[in-house]
Amino acid sequence: MQSNPAAEPGNTEAADETPVIIPPYLIRREPIFDANRGLAGYRLKILWAGDESADPADAFIQSARTHGVNAFLAYVPHWVDATPNLLNNAFAATLPRNRCHLEFPEALDITPELVKSLQQLAHGGIKFSLRGDLAAQPERSQLLPFVKIVGFDLAHSTKAEIFKQSFQHKQASRLLLALNPPDKISLDNFLLLGFSLIRGQWPRDQAASVALTLRQKTLLRLVTLIMGEGEAPEIQACLQQDAELVKTLLDMVNTPAYGLSQEVASLNQAIMLLGRRQLQRWIQILMYTESGRPAGYLSPILIQASARAHLMENLSKLSHPDKSVRAETAFTTGMLSIMDQLFGSSMADLLGQVQVDVPVRDALLRREGPLGPDLRLATLIFPSDRDQAEDPAPLLRAVGLDAGQIEPLIQAAFAWAHGITRAAP
Repeated sequence: MQSNPAAEPGNTEAADETPVIIPPYLIRREPIFDANRGLAGYRLKILWAGDESADPADAFIQSARTHGVNAFLAYVPHWVDATPNLLNNAFAATLPRNRCHLEFPEALDITPELVKSLQQLAHGGIKFSLRGDLAAQPERSQLLPFVKIVGFDLAHSTKAEIFKQSFQHKQASRLLLALNPPDKISLDNFLLLGFSLIRGQWPRDQAASVALTLRQKTLLRLVTLIMGEGEAPEIQACLQQDAELVKTLLDMVNTPAYGLSQEVASLNQAIMLLGRRQLQRWIQILMYTESGRPAGYLSPILIQASARAHLMENLSKLSHPDKSVRAETAFTTGMLSIMDQLFGSSMADLLGQVQVDVPVRDALLRREGPLGPDLRLATLIFPSDRDQAEDPAPLLRAVGLDAGQIEPLIQAAFAWAHGITRAAP
């Protein structure tokens, strides 16, 4: 790998080189969890929307520059492919030190030039991540001084290797990341070993009770009332059954994120000021807030549901500008699309308790109907821990939009969802 003068400290002349022609792409953010199943960050992936592919670093740099790197990353860490192109680009030195972790790939030519670039980036506070079985290879020993996060996958390392090597990395003050734990027993073992980060599917405890709590039943009842023909007094009476829920709603309403011109002091006033449409949205958001969580907890389910809702609403506005009702329905579809994971029940069972229109039901149950492609696209971009990536090109054709039109909508949805989450309790 040849050294690049743009990577030298203080050299900005070569930072903006000849623009690279980048094929159409979309940004996908896969949640990374902490030990409490809160959001700890994202694994950022580039989905190429055409037949060609390019260096993912080019797409990452372009998006970060377009939106501003701070807005693009919000306030949570992102794991990004540490391709030679990124490591040797002056832009890497401008990345926020606590919000961007560069992940070494399997194929990496370790040269003196690379090590020099890593020294410069590490000196600026950039953190690096490496898979545990790769970290154990002698030829990669030169990378270890820069590695702050080590990920272990049972598909690549034995239990004995993980036990031994994870202890060594903990002694070196490195964070441990569990990759794709196949079952709850494996996840529990990772947590006992001191792993603080989890990426991939979060295993479910099959023996756990899936009975709804009183709060969840109240919220499902509210969703049904407000999406159906329930009158304001009936909605207010249902809310008043839970004093904490009323306080939570008023606290959310009075945060700057919602932009009301006057403080809301009572539930009746909130209902009158908000109107049915806005109240419906906030009840749906409250449905995803989880009580009893530690301070600073970020709900990945709330964030992804909110982002899907916002993206689907704006996809509908863009592709069907004359159909405002469709946009509202699209928002609701995205918001309800992960409630089965939240409640630990099947979507079919939950929809037996919630009144929804046929297009919403078809999209939620089978990803079919007029909103089916929109939901599949939103799920691809904002996945839960069980949603696999797929080729975006057919989905773009189905919704009648191209990647360039959707890319700003994705960033807007990402920013909105994180703003909502910070306002939520």
